[in-house]
Amino acid sequence: MSTVHASVRNAARLAYKALHTSLAPANDLEYRELLALYRADPGFAAQVQDVAAGLELVILDASERGLIVAPASRESRFAVRMTDIRLGLSAEQKAALLLAHVAVAAAFFPTTDALDDDGYTPVPVSVGGCRDALHALARRLKEAAPPGADVPPELAPGWEMLAALPITVPASQRASPGSLVGVVRLALAHMERGGLVRLDRDAEEEAAMTYTATHRLRVQLRELALRRLYEIAQGTRA
Repeated sequence: MSTVHASVRNAARLAYKALHTSLAPANDLEYRELLALYRADPGFAAQVQDVAAGLELVILDASERGLIVAPASRESRFAVRMTDIRLGLSAEQKAALLLAHVAVAAAFFPTTDALDDDGYTPVPVSVGGCRDALHALARRLKEAAPPGADVPPELAPGWEMLAALPITVPASQRASPGSLVGVVRLALAHMERGGLVRLDRDAEEEAAMTYTATHRLRVQLRELALRRLYEIAQGTRA
């Protein structure tokens, strides 16, 4: 029997658990019980939603796999801005890194049907596959006339840089943020810290490393993705 009860403290506790992207209800009894209470008790759910709203967060999904939250606005303390991205990168490298996140996501969910179908399990994707998807996205954006209002213009230096890069480079240059593999590896590392992907298989050859997508990635894409940009990454729109 659950030992938790509806209270403001427990509502805040569940929001706290949701912010820890590495936590999983399957491995955390308190998290599991708080989630069950959220799903069974509308009053407690309202308390959690109020706590989230006070933190400038919005609840995207609540299931046995966890409570998924996201910034409620660009002004939220939890929102990621271009200026927050990895110090030491140029403006074009930061834009390229954001595009890499989109390309990686599209590699896992190549169609909108796959994204919307909770029964669809994305197969592991290699770093090489993500590299190829990023190069294709950059080329499509460069060739689009223009890419559309839903594609932030500040990303243009990123796709210009990426489209000009060779797909393969010597091993000594792959770790650089100025290479396609380097940008992909930075994006995957950031997504892994955010609980969006998990390393599936390590390998000596970087391009052969594989990652799997989490449920959190699916939900965030479904609820928050810039649809036009994501469709270009999927290759469904030019």
